[in-house]
Amino acid sequence: MNINIYQIDIDRDSKRICFSGLDEIKKLTKSNTLDCSIYDKIYSGEVDCNSLEDVYRMFNTDHPEDYTGRSLSVSDVVEITDGERKGFYFCNNVGFEKIDFNSSLCRDLTAQEKISVLLVQPEKKPRVVEIPNTLEAMQKLVGGYIEEYMPFDDEVAIICNEEGKMNGLPLNRAICADGSKEILDIIAGDFFIAYAPVESENFKSLPKDLEKKYSEKFKYPERFYRQNGEIKVHQIKPKERSGER
Repeated sequence: MNINIYQIDIDRDSKRICFSGLDEIKKLTKSNTLDCSIYDKIYSGEVDCNSLEDVYRMFNTDHPEDYTGRSLSVSDVVEITDGERKGFYFCNNVGFEKIDFNSSLCRDLTAQEKISVLLVQPEKKPRVVEIPNTLEAMQKLVGGYIEEYMPFDDEVAIICNEEGKMNGLPLNRAICADGSKEILDIIAGDFFIAYAPVESENFKSLPKDLEKKYSEKFKYPERFYRQNGEIKVHQIKPKERSGER
């Protein structure tokens, strides 16, 4: 099944209809027509699904690696672009409802330049994801305002949530200087690593050699504890994890 997914941009949602059902939106907007101009096209691709419910399960609980949008939810629109079911379907409070939808009014984030970055999440191994090279996409990936941090000798940047510790996000990985075990910082919440050459004003896709290097550097999830007044870090490796309950 070939699909496109459209989601409301909260910053453009002046009537606060995001996550509302179709009947509620009609009451709030006093219109029977969706305002397509506040939607973004955030995904386009072929998926191994046989129904819209399959699509919902995939994009709500088991996201594809190249997906960077919110979990599929009420007020989102799924477009089926092939087969007998071709058309636009509104994700309602219960099930999907076929609607008229003018996608030409939507901002197309899938058409923007994309970069490959290394996503590092608490309790998970790093993975490479492809995201639009935009501030909005980066903020969505880390769940808030972004902070750039360049502690390594390589031309790479750690992009994290600047309010991660303040907001109590789970501690993720310790940052140590190259060739040292001294902890410089601990990143809270999801972060990603992008290529940041000095001569460029924008982030770039992580080259394969750096992708491999930092995948190995941050390979194992970490836990933190205090000992003798110092913060220590302990890597959680597969054998240890398999013995946990």
